[in-house]
Amino acid sequence: MASPYDTGAHWLHYREANPFADYGIRNGFTLYESPDDEVLRIGDRKATEAEIMAFGDAVEDALRAITRAGRGRQDVSPASVMPDLGAWSHSVHLALGPYEMAKDFDHFSCADWYSAEDGTDYYCREGFGTLFAHSARDVPVTLNTKAQRIRWGSQGVRIDTDKGTLNARAVVVTVSTGALASGSIAFEPALPPDMEEAMHQLTMGHYTHVALRFKENFFGVGEDGYFYYKVNELSNGSPKGFAALIDASGTGISYCDIGGDFARQLAQEGEAATLDFVLEELRRMFGGAVDRNLLGTDVAEWSTNPLVQGSYASAEPGGAKARRKLRKNIAGRIWFAGEALSRDDWATVAGAHKSGLKTAKLISQALQA
Repeated sequence: MASPYDTGAHWLHYREANPFADYGIRNGFTLYESPDDEVLRIGDRKATEAEIMAFGDAVEDALRAITRAGRGRQDVSPASVMPDLGAWSHSVHLALGPYEMAKDFDHFSCADWYSAEDGTDYYCREGFGTLFAHSARDVPVTLNTKAQRIRWGSQGVRIDTDKGTLNARAVVVTVSTGALASGSIAFEPALPPDMEEAMHQLTMGHYTHVALRFKENFFGVGEDGYFYYKVNELSNGSPKGFAALIDASGTGISYCDIGGDFARQLAQEGEAATLDFVLEELRRMFGGAVDRNLLGTDVAEWSTNPLVQGSYASAEPGGAKARRKLRKNIAGRIWFAGEALSRDDWATVAGAHKSGLKTAKLISQALQA
């Protein structure tokens, strides 16, 4: 029997204001709150209670430092305000940086981080991708069509694609900031300099799902539990490790997630290198149980995808105002939308969805004026 597997977004973040949660419940999907169970491992053994408390204290110390800076609107990196976390430094860095933000501590802004709303996480047993596809089933969409150039002026816009040219009074651009910054879509005339700058300040993170399906759960935590382990090495300043969501929705699939610059490094080496890294780490911790129980694998990474070029966007240190800059329209012709432009739930599907709806309403009002 096939099991739902989300190659991209899996968490329904901030359930309190997430329209997909209510939609899923109304339409018969199985939604439930994310458990907060977790396990910590050190080498080939479970951590002791004292070690778990030490790790937790280090996480709290790091969060306090980032929060203090963010609340004070300090547009600086977490790395610049981080206290000495001792032996847990790399592990906390992984948990709060690459695992949550898809970036290392020197590549996002405390002020921008603080702007995100916090709330309850939910899961969809049938898969978030299945739920989203259902919600959009009646929306006419043309896939596999690449936009190459947007020409704009007083008469409207012309969008050149590999399947012809579209003419419109205005256009909503929702591609990732990674794709925009790469220049894969040309704008004529060129975009204003402050827009160009904002695109390069709202950079994409790097995040890779390594999905492993096991016939038996040997991780020491139950369904939808979190797995962490003590990370002892860096690779060019990025924690050389991963964190995992175990036995997602009881499917036997565990998401072993690598983030930050280390994820980008592995992506450049190829999927085989990424998979090998995760499996070797698990073998080091669990020995033969890994291969005895392994039923299937898959690697889903977005950094090398030319249409996305990363996972989701956050502001580099010094770039906390970039989202606001990109929310401005250009001559009433070009409007930007997407998760990167969400005010308080960026990096989420819901944030992208709400940004698009709001932008569409603004365009409609502008065109009717």
